Amino acid sequence: MLVIGFFHATLFFADIIGVYGFIALLFASLFLRLSNRNMIITAVFFLVLVAMFAPSMPRGFDALSMEAANSAAIEDPIEASITRMFDWMFYTPVLSYQVIPWVLIGILLARFQVIDHPKSHNKALITTAIIGLLLSTAGGIPMALMSSLFWTNYNDVMEVTAKSLHTITGYAGGVGWTALIGLLAIKLDEKSGRFTEAIAALGQRSLSFYLFQSILFVFMLAPYAGGLGGNISQLGSDFIAVFVWILSIAAANYLHQRSIRGPFETFLRKRSAV
Repeated sequence: MLVIGFFHATLFFADIIGVYGFIALLFASLFLRLSNRNMIITAVFFLVLVAMFAPSMPRGFDALSMEAANSAAIEDPIEASITRMFDWMFYTPVLSYQVIPWVLIGILLARFQVIDHPKSHNKALITTAIIGLLLSTAGGIPMALMSSLFWTNYNDVMEVTAKSLHTITGYAGGVGWTALIGLLAIKLDEKSGRFTEAIAALGQRSLSFYLFQSILFVFMLAPYAGGLGGNISQLGSDFIAVFVWILSIAAANYLHQRSIRGPFETFLRKRSAV
């Protein structure tokens, strides 16, 4: 995963594959041995660290601080790739603490089989979805007002507070969306059709299509390729995102119909088994 993440960073600065690889390499065996109680304590500890230090990190706040996005504007592809490689080598270990709570939450969800058997946890999923999404929405409002320039007369303390709220409540939003997907799985359990199968096929090849989407975005948006990134509105970028997602579903369904696994999932399994 670290190798894949490193090369992915030549296209996309905000790579997440390498971060998961870094955490797995250093902490996987330790985390898996933790009791549920100690896992919750560890997750809370790292969430406190995130609340304290995330506001000073450029990632996630590009609307107010564009340092992290500079490599996206470099017109020379070689220079842009080299810049992102060096950035990746620094930010991957430094920002890993922000992803550790997600890893621990994921392990807990797997232990309790919440998503594997959503019908058995229906009430808990409903409660979690409502609370998580409400918290996430409320926590993101101050940051949204600042980044949209609707609120401009804020001071440094307000900005730091808004960034902390944006980040911390984002975890609640992630859990809320996961619960909502679990509830959707209950509804679709006996109504599976071609579109549902295509979505599932995409999920089963998520690593390959994560990389596939990065390639498409670079092809269309980068200044040394399609060059649309600096010439389209927010609505235009939204249309591109939806188009890439639909294309990904179609391609994943094509592979599924022919029983072809995702190439990078296959590569990762083979390399991990060595």
